Amino acid sequence: MAASLVFITGGSGFIGSQVVQDTLKAGHRVRVSVRREAQAEQLKERFAPYTNEQDQLEFVVIPDLTDSAVIRSALGEDVSYIFHLASPLPGRGTDFKAEYLGPAVKATEAVLVAAATAKAVKRVVVMSSLLALMPLDGLRIPGLVINEGANASIQVDEDMVFPEGPRSDGAKYSASKILAHRFTIEWATQNKPHFALVTLHPTFVVGYDQTQKSAASPGALVNSWILASLASGSPAIPAGFVDVRDVSQAHLNGMDAPLNPDAPLTEVILAGPKTSWEGIVKFVKANYPAIPCTMSEEGPYQQPFIADSSRAEGDFGIKWHTMDETISSFLDQQLQFNERAGL
Repeated sequence: MAASLVFITGGSGFIGSQVVQDTLKAGHRVRVSVRREAQAEQLKERFAPYTNEQDQLEFVVIPDLTDSAVIRSALGEDVSYIFHLASPLPGRGTDFKAEYLGPAVKATEAVLVAAATAKAVKRVVVMSSLLALMPLDGLRIPGLVINEGANASIQVDEDMVFPEGPRSDGAKYSASKILAHRFTIEWATQNKPHFALVTLHPTFVVGYDQTQKSAASPGALVNSWILASLASGSPAIPAGFVDVRDVSQAHLNGMDAPLNPDAPLTEVILAGPKTSWEGIVKFVKANYPAIPCTMSEEGPYQQPFIADSSRAEGDFGIKWHTMDETISSFLDQQLQFNERAGL
C-alpha cells in the first residue's frame, strides 16, 4: 500500500518498538507520542537512520494520554492510521481503578474520541490481549477454547474484590484488559465512527527485545517469565506464545485487511503456532546448554489454551515464526548480553 502517516502510542515499549521499526521499514512515516522528551531522545538513537537520513520519524510529547484534545492536536490533518499500544502493565500498583482500569480505559477513550474528529484517519488498531476474551481464571483451565466475541459473556466488574498475594497483580491486569476491551466495543457500537476499528488479541508475546540494555535488566516481561520457568523447573504461565514480530506485522496488515462485517469492530486473535513446554524444554536443552534449565522434557505440564487464530492467518495473512525461531531470537540476545558482561 502507499506510504501513509501513522500515529503510534506506546512506541517506546517492547512491542511498540518493534511496531515502530517495522512501520518505518515498510516505508511509512511515523509520529510517535512520548510522555517525556527524554523518551524521544532514546528513540531517536534507536531508530537513527530514519531520523537522520530519511526524516520518516517524528515525535510529539503528550504527558497525559487521557487528554483527547492534546491527542487531537497531535493527529493534525494528515494522520491516516493510529496504532494504540500504550497501556498499564502487570505490577503497576495495588489500586485497580486508579492504576489499571482508569488509565487503560481513559487513554483508549481519548484516542478514539480524538480520531473521531480527525477525518483523515482511516483505521485505528488497538492493542488488547487474549486475556480480554477469557474469564479471569482462564489461564488455569486446561484446554480452554477461546474465540472472538467472548468478551460480553465474561463475569467481571470494576467493583469486584481481587485475591491477595501473588495472584493479585495478574487478576487486576486481566480484569483491566477485559473491561477496557468491553469499553472499546461499547464505544464503537454507540458512536459508529467513520474509521474502521481493529483490536489485536495476542497471547504471551515473546522475542528479541530492543528495549533491553543488559543481562542484569529484566527485559520483556514474558521473556523473563520463560527464563525463570526454565531455571526453576516449573512453568510460570501456560505454553501459549506469539513472536513479537508477528504481533507487529498484524498492526501493519491491519491497515488494509478485510474487516468483520458482523461486528462494530474486528477482533483478531494472535495465538502463534501450537507449542508446549515439553517441546520448548527439549529445544532449549538441545541447542542452548548455557541457559539454566531444570525443567523436564517429559513434563507433564498443563494443556495450553486453544485459541482460534483463523482470522489472523486468513484475512490478516500472518505467517507465524516457528517457536524455535521465536525462542532463539531472545535466548541469543541473552547469551550476547552475558558474553559482554563476562558471565
